[in-house]
Amino acid sequence: MNKALLVVLLIMLFACTESDDPKYLFDQGKYKEASKLWLPLAKQGDPVAQNYIGIIHYLGLGRDRNHKEAMQWFEKSAVSGYADAEYNLGVMYENGESVKKDYVIAYKWFYLAKENGNTHAEKRMQAMAEEHKLFPNQMKHAVEQAKEHNLLK
Repeated sequence: MNKALLVVLLIMLFACTESDDPKYLFDQGKYKEASKLWLPLAKQGDPVAQNYIGIIHYLGLGRDRNHKEAMQWFEKSAVSGYADAEYNLGVMYENGESVKKDYVIAYKWFYLAKENGNTHAEKRMQAMAEEHKLFPNQMKHAVEQAKEHNLLK
């Protein structure tokens, strides 16, 4: 096979792969196309897809903002232990978006996100402490709840 034909085939293969990759489409700002690919995966229980569907609803990317719908997708993903969804759920509880503002529950989700590798969660926890959103005993209670949650998974 000559080199020119091989290059053309590789380019075609790469182009097809990108158009079938929801993360690539999302990063390119093609939110509706990404959503169409992620939604079936999310419905099948893929925590990454569930989190991205939540982000799309939360930010209103390619559709109207819908915090209630975002919360449902973040919860599905977070319950499986996906750190970014745990963080996103914490943000919603801290800000009272589509739920009653609850700093203890927010801290719990931030703690879980930190434990599962989200690099932003610990900063958020520190900020909550510095802003005196919680008393030390409330932070301790949130951590205990998080640890119980982890045991149940």
